Amino acid sequence: MRIAITGGTGFVGSHLASHLAEQGHELVLVSRGKRPSGAPGAAVTRVAADVVSGSGLVAAFGGCDAVVNLVAVIVERREQTFDAVNREGAAKVAHAAMEAGVTHLVHLSAIGADPDPRLGYLASKWSGEQAIRISGISHTIIRSSLVFGPGDGFFVKLARLIRRTPPLFPLPIAGDGRTLFQPIAVQDVARCIGIALERGPDSRVFAIGGPDHLSYEQIVDIIRREVLSLPRIKVHVPVPAIRPVAALMAAVMRDPLVTPAQLDLLGHHNITVTGAVAADFGFEPQRFADRVSYLRRRSR
Repeated sequence: MRIAITGGTGFVGSHLASHLAEQGHELVLVSRGKRPSGAPGAAVTRVAADVVSGSGLVAAFGGCDAVVNLVAVIVERREQTFDAVNREGAAKVAHAAMEAGVTHLVHLSAIGADPDPRLGYLASKWSGEQAIRISGISHTIIRSSLVFGPGDGFFVKLARLIRRTPPLFPLPIAGDGRTLFQPIAVQDVARCIGIALERGPDSRVFAIGGPDHLSYEQIVDIIRREVLSLPRIKVHVPVPAIRPVAALMAAVMRDPLVTPAQLDLLGHHNITVTGAVAADFGFEPQRFADRVSYLRRRSR
């Protein structure tokens, strides 16, 4: 197939592109900044288009059999707001795909997508799903738990925070540490998307996660054992006490260690059934605890 990937040069997009290229597909990687076309050994074209304005999307999707929409933000920056990117951007991708004659749109959403406007990021992900549904395009929606792997944002930053905490200081745990997550490897997300593309449109919403439900504190402990040589005392810090700091970091830092939207996630379990990937996609995903060695070199 000829497949366009919005956000094709990002974290999930780069891994998905490698996976689909290995499967023999022709790829169009769509991003805001145009980069040199072509890649050794793969039929890859890179084009510039903008999901916020919609500029260039129809042309980018021309001649494609399918589109995968990966574009989303978890940190709001100027015009890159949750509503503009996660909701309106999804709508513009869907309408452009229809105009270009695309017959299948795969949209990557998030477990916990919810219409509650107080949730910000999660509410925008829910609205993006609705925009795709009402567009009329044939689609598949995949909701993912937290994605880990080389190049991720959440786990690399958490490892960096753990490593940079002075030795005589306790490790801070946001909230009570009991919120459950189901980390899934980026390679497994790419594999699920590839299978969805091969199957064609499906009106169901698929939720995917790794094989384990892990509390936030368990995730911290797994990373701590990987990046630190000695055990450390932990202290629980109430989320309301962290929120002003997170808001300040989001306002002044290009790549903040934590954002208010990420703190929102700590108030809601981010899980599906542990056998979801095996049941819906036919393979066993990788365990987070077995695949965190990449954090040793990426958390400094």
